Amino acid sequence: MKRIALLFCLCLALACGPAFAADTLTLASGAGYKKMVEELAATFEKETGITVERLYGNMGQVTGMARESGKVDIVAGDKRYLDGTDLAFAGETVIGKGRLVLAVTKGAPVAALKDLAKPEVKRVAMPDAQKAIYGRAADEYMESTGSRAALKDKLIVVGTVPQVSAYVLSGEVDAGFINLTDALAIKDKVERILTVDESAYKPILIVAKPLAQAPHAKAVERFTAFLGSKAARDIAARHGL
Repeated sequence: MKRIALLFCLCLALACGPAFAADTLTLASGAGYKKMVEELAATFEKETGITVERLYGNMGQVTGMARESGKVDIVAGDKRYLDGTDLAFAGETVIGKGRLVLAVTKGAPVAALKDLAKPEVKRVAMPDAQKAIYGRAADEYMESTGSRAALKDKLIVVGTVPQVSAYVLSGEVDAGFINLTDALAIKDKVERILTVDESAYKPILIVAKPLAQAPHAKAVERFTAFLGSKAARDIAARHGL
């Protein structure tokens, strides 16, 4: 019911807002990349005068919105996830490579990933592996390192990367698996950021994929061209991609 209500509210917002204007496009993105997408959108708007309406959620939510509303122009997120959906896309632009990290709560006894198995570490947050890129990556990490058994009773599963970060910042968990992009935004508010070996999970390629039936095709063309610019690449690099 919550998902239906969310989609209804987003559809209503799009229908009532300026999304029908010729100088507007709608971008749906994984919530873990909100800060980067906000900067990309703001820079693009300043350069072109085209408004970018932004929607965020886990990948299940944003692809559901793209499928059911008919008003989303571009979806940004994990290539593997998007390629596995039934959405009809018209090409893609690579934004960068995603990286899984562990954010450690202030004062928590975690100096290395192996410390998550310590009995004094009580709660570890991760995004939902069925709906979020970095939940899937965390799941793959546990599987490939044989650490699942030691962590299964400690795991707190939430919907998105920002929710994991919120749990870490509030001290409700000892640590949480998130992406490097979100980690860079909170690095001064946590004990430390631990990088997860990239060989322990499948590669994460972050792409922007226009919908084949995008309502604002010309604006989409301009945004896609912008993503290939040095300005956009520099923004992505600053956000850990």
